[in-house]
Amino acid sequence: MKNIKLNPSRKSGFSLVEMLVVIAIIGIIAAIAIPNIGNLNASARDASARRNAQTVASVVNAAIAAGVDTTAITDTASAVAAAEGGLTPTQGAFKGKLFTSGAINAEDRSTVISYLSWDNSNKQLNYTTTSSAQ
Repeated sequence: MKNIKLNPSRKSGFSLVEMLVVIAIIGIIAAIAIPNIGNLNASARDASARRNAQTVASVVNAAIAAGVDTTAITDTASAVAAAEGGLTPTQGAFKGKLFTSGAINAEDRSTVISYLSWDNSNKQLNYTTTSSAQ
């Protein structure tokens, strides 16, 4: 067998071409990923607004079923405000109990309202899966 000697002057490492290929691949991945990150934020805000709308509708309808007076609720905005502040039945088994959704971010309130509708004839708050703002 022949003895093969390696060139001792050659140093190990990456060539310029290899580095450029890696940088190009990272650039392509970043170009694809960055626009999707912006969509994730908007999607998360919309999901949060939907969940808040569902919560408000559940709280208001449960409070109405428990005996809350609905004369102060005339539209969707007043129903959301009532749910945030809390509703307390004046009669029945739940008399004195507080039904509340908690505070809703002021920036999200209009989006939450767009998923709700007040049915004045049946005195109930309806949640819809599509926003009236769309």
